[in-house]
Amino acid sequence: MRYLTVFQYSMLRSPLRQDGATAARISLLLIGLAALFAGVVSTPAQAASTKRADLGAKNLESLKPNCGRDFTRQCTVEGKMTGFQSLSGKTAGRNFVVPFDGKVVAWAISLADVTRRDVEYNGQTQPAQLPTFGLYFGTTTSQARIAVLRQVEKKKKGGPRYKMVRQSPLITLNPYFGTTAHFALEQPLNVIKGQIVALTTPTWIPAIWKPRACDNLDYGIRDPDQCERFAAKYTWRASRVPQGKDECELGVDRETLEPNEPLAKSRPQQIVDSIKRYRCYYGANVLLYSATVVGK
Repeated sequence: MRYLTVFQYSMLRSPLRQDGATAARISLLLIGLAALFAGVVSTPAQAASTKRADLGAKNLESLKPNCGRDFTRQCTVEGKMTGFQSLSGKTAGRNFVVPFDGKVVAWAISLADVTRRDVEYNGQTQPAQLPTFGLYFGTTTSQARIAVLRQVEKKKKGGPRYKMVRQSPLITLNPYFGTTAHFALEQPLNVIKGQIVALTTPTWIPAIWKPRACDNLDYGIRDPDQCERFAAKYTWRASRVPQGKDECELGVDRETLEPNEPLAKSRPQQIVDSIKRYRCYYGANVLLYSATVVGK
């Protein structure tokens, strides 16, 4: 095949330094002050009723993004889509389904420290990652935000459709490469039980984990059996529909660097109240983001 997969780079694929716990504590403090001025004192039982869920947090704690100077794994990135982790072997159930009514008060993303210059490794030159991603995605700027989705038309064929009900401000991520960046939301996002917190990138993000067993080598997958087991445990869905002969596999032409049809037609969902079909379903990958939800 003439295409190089975007998912395999080696052959191609107001931010605040507050964590979610800090944001939650601030929210609780404001609530407590309001109650005090109203002449109402919360009991310990009422305070204990506050709920908190850190969706995707275990993925960030135990998995590291591909790319950077860890050349033992193929560099893997994603771009031009809205997506959400469905399954992860690190967490039971569907990872980013909101478990109760409340608010998203913070989110986080684990970012590889992508290389800016060529690096010599084991006698081979590893091309600089940042300028290469600029060629593939049309910009060297990495950006992301989170979105709240609600599934619609559950019984229709052709892949699930989701309505985007709200989203956070867009963040430029380049200053945070090599870290797990935490962003407290100045305006928390209301969520209802059963909705989904997704990750949007209009450009690209070095925030995806892929196991070494699934490396795509000249002779094929490094360890097909083990990769298949990973594919069953780690799945995520993107705001794409299959396009052309490559369907959901993003890539660029080896000679011209022109994007293939799936990449050229891939779009994130960024318009509130818009509805988009999410037919592309990927295995053996994890989008490394999290969202903190608090509620009563």
